Amino acid sequence: MTLGVVLAAGAGSRFGAPMHKLLVPFRGRPLVAWALDAVAGAGFADAIVVTGAADLSAVAARSGVRTVPNPRWRDGQATSLAVAVRDAAAGDHDAVVVGLGDQPLVEAEAWRRVGAARGSVAVATYDGRRGNPVRLDRSVWPLLPAGGDAGARMVMRTRPDLVTEVPCPGLALDVDTPADLDLAAVAALLGRLPRGDFDVVVRDRDGGPLVVRNAPLLHDGTPMPTRHWLVGEAERVAVSRLEAAGGVRRAEASVPAAAVAATHARASAERDAALPPGWTGPRPSGGVAGTRQGVKCLHAHYAEHLAGVDDPLGRWVADQLRDPGAK
Repeated sequence: MTLGVVLAAGAGSRFGAPMHKLLVPFRGRPLVAWALDAVAGAGFADAIVVTGAADLSAVAARSGVRTVPNPRWRDGQATSLAVAVRDAAAGDHDAVVVGLGDQPLVEAEAWRRVGAARGSVAVATYDGRRGNPVRLDRSVWPLLPAGGDAGARMVMRTRPDLVTEVPCPGLALDVDTPADLDLAAVAALLGRLPRGDFDVVVRDRDGGPLVVRNAPLLHDGTPMPTRHWLVGEAERVAVSRLEAAGGVRRAEASVPAAAVAATHARASAERDAALPPGWTGPRPSGGVAGTRQGVKCLHAHYAEHLAGVDDPLGRWVADQLRDPGAK
């Protein structure tokens, strides 16, 4: 039998928020709820969350995960792993599969794949890079450190012959700071890490990203035509429904062509002004969302409107979302 384990005992002090980072909203739910639901959905014989600095009992109960406290959580992550191993031994489990409470993009499928792997130690990989969760067979439990933050990494470093790598879907992205939380929200939308820089220009009521402003170039110099990007989930769904109901055609009929052309010209000029000084490489082309003429992406126009940009198409979208019968 296998015990699924979420380690969630640390103070999370780098986050710098009034509440513990694991309870901060992420995509409409407490951050730790994503890891708890993933381990609960992996099909293990049992699942626990090891707690310390924060009371996670209510969130854990909603996910059907047992809470096991670690009174020595200040002494490092290895003490939480030791608590998990003792619980596993008491329950006569053959292995533990261990992940972290601050990695919301690790999917249940990753937990399942690692749990099904054979060998003494199995570790998830994402695009070839090792991450969590990690499966530890009962035979290696005596090799785990008693203190510090190394945990299973020490065993993998000192006994590489015991390790099996397991390719997994998802992203093993740690959320240690508010910037990491923003990055995770955008990565969840993309299904991968963003390939360029961005800053959040509009936030939702929970403080999550609603609109981000992209740099005009990706990290490798590839032009990025979409300057303002709608990332709020509810807003994206609403605009998608509007587009599916013929919104693009109706917007073109409602907003004068000259105003649309002026909007694209303004967007192009603003984006070009954000290019690095002296840039001589390829530039983004087109206007809003790279559109050369007419209307292509109502999401981008609405994002501009929410960001305070004078975009008549974005205003039209806002009117439609308030009153679907508006002209």
